Amino acid sequence: MKRNRLLLVTAATLTLIAGITLVRTFAQARKEQSNQERKERVQEGARPSSQTAMENGKTIVRLSAEAQTQAGIETEGLKSARERRQLAVPAVVLDVQNLVSLTSSYAAARANLRKAENNLSVSQPEYNRLKTLHTSQNVSAKDFQVSEGIFRNDQASVAAARQEVDYRMAALRQSWGDKIAQWVADDPPTLNRILNREDVLVQATFPASGPTLAPGEVALELPDQRHVVAKLVSRSPQVDPRIQGLSFLYLTKQQGALAPGLNLIAQVAAGPRLPGVIIPRSAVVWLNGEPWVYVEIAPDEFTRRTITASFPLSGALFVSRGFSPGDRIVSAGAQMLLSEESRPQGGGQEQDGDED
Repeated sequence: MKRNRLLLVTAATLTLIAGITLVRTFAQARKEQSNQERKERVQEGARPSSQTAMENGKTIVRLSAEAQTQAGIETEGLKSARERRQLAVPAVVLDVQNLVSLTSSYAAARANLRKAENNLSVSQPEYNRLKTLHTSQNVSAKDFQVSEGIFRNDQASVAAARQEVDYRMAALRQSWGDKIAQWVADDPPTLNRILNREDVLVQATFPASGPTLAPGEVALELPDQRHVVAKLVSRSPQVDPRIQGLSFLYLTKQQGALAPGLNLIAQVAAGPRLPGVIIPRSAVVWLNGEPWVYVEIAPDEFTRRTITASFPLSGALFVSRGFSPGDRIVSAGAQMLLSEESRPQGGGQEQDGDED
């Protein structure tokens, strides 16, 4: 009897535990489902309400003014511009360690020359004095000979020191050209900025059929796509062994990313000025390896147009065909429009944009 009662109590306890576990499991599942539904509602609410459609072979993205504000979309009208085509040539940031060594050697040679000249400035008057006294028999021959020996040695030391300075200067000219060699001789602030790596020397190589006179400045495209101006220094006495052409040295401010050996693109204005428009890089989106821009065709309608004829400027592209002054383009938020265009509409397939 007692055993049966114990079994009943045990069974009731297990049933209660199972019931509690089932209730907790159900409640947790409901909570997770509720959280997921809330998350989906938030995500759906965060996505701007948009529609896409195909009209006359073009993909049109429709977005209300409120949705545009929510997505941070900004537009601007294109203005007419005239720019010269940019010739792109290879460039490399130079390592100036050799220049540091040659400058140090030249400074040491100059110091030795000054020391030898100082010694000569003392021994020569003494030699001349004793020579006069020796002529009048007022000084011994031995003293005169000692003075003459010192004087002749100092003369030889000055000649050797001057020759060493000339050799060091020749090495500078052969490696870095006349302009930089003269900087080493004059020791201007420009040279100190180069040696301290505050300024950077860049070697740009133009094709042999390119300009015979080096452009006074070039625009260097940095790895982060920014552009900085570099000023002409001189013709480079050495050529880049990888490239056949005319090499020139340019000077620019250190930008942090300009490490020795870094390969760059130098852009130079060439040819006549062309009419066109300037499109900021923030307006450009990339699809299938091609650059595109969204054009506003109505206050709430946008279509994607490809860029076909362009060359880069600092922070922008100059476009000579396919766009006109007055066209309104999306200057901010273009990537969001591309995402909206690619998003399936009502269970449809992803749409491929068509070129204008």
